[in-house]
Amino acid sequence: MPLLWLSLAFLAGILLAASLHLPAGAWLLLAGIGLLIGLGFRFLRARTIAPLPHASRITQYVSRFTFHLFRFTPSLPPLPYSLIPFFLLIGAARYQFAQPDLRSPEFIAAYNDRGGEVSVQGVLVEPPDRRDTYTYLKLRVERIILAGETTPQDVSGLLLAKDWNLSDWHYGDRLLLQGQLETPSENEDFSYRDYLARQGVYSLMNAARTSLVLSGQGNPFLEAVYAYKERALGTVYRLWPDPEASLLAGILLGVESGIPEQVKQAFQDTGTTHIIAISG
Repeated sequence: MPLLWLSLAFLAGILLAASLHLPAGAWLLLAGIGLLIGLGFRFLRARTIAPLPHASRITQYVSRFTFHLFRFTPSLPPLPYSLIPFFLLIGAARYQFAQPDLRSPEFIAAYNDRGGEVSVQGVLVEPPDRRDTYTYLKLRVERIILAGETTPQDVSGLLLAKDWNLSDWHYGDRLLLQGQLETPSENEDFSYRDYLARQGVYSLMNAARTSLVLSGQGNPFLEAVYAYKERALGTVYRLWPDPEASLLAGILLGVESGIPEQVKQAFQDTGTTHIIAISG
């Protein structure tokens, strides 16, 4: 049971940091102070006794003070529950440490909206999300060459690119993309920027050109899993016609891109859209 409350305190700290935006160092300082106060409070109470008549004057003053301080206070909770404020603040610090510095020249988002075409090299961290006229590519960026320059710079971060060439890329491919970097949009109704930020993506690119540098650069285990998924998807489309095949692919494999719009609308009208999602 104490583990449950400590875990909830940690999660509450993440929500707290998301709304207050204090520096990570400030959260760590507060966590340290909370830990010292909690443990010190318990230590003093455990050591508190009635004043001794033959002790020194200073010892008698300290004993009287702590004795009267804790005399009428309620009993302390068990030690794990006394650590709840500490875990709350540590959760807040963890959240703040996880936030990237968007202005750092080593992070891809620092080059958003500068104008001009850049070249970006990165590795596909997910299978391509194929649509009717384009494909979404999510890459872990490694290098960037700015417009008018020839020397590559090492950068990090995730990039979501829109490839209009409908090329047959796979998870783990190292690709070279050329295009303009943009910041995801946001408006009063929907913030695409916040939606992508929750996935760790802070940059978009409409790729004018995309080329393969090297294959097989991903995790071997994930590469095998995604390869099996692609074979299963091909089997589904070989055994059933559309739209039944696309619907089955969405339910079993989470591939919803092939489901016709009228079928999606029918599920929305009947309130059963969750059936299509693999998590549903």
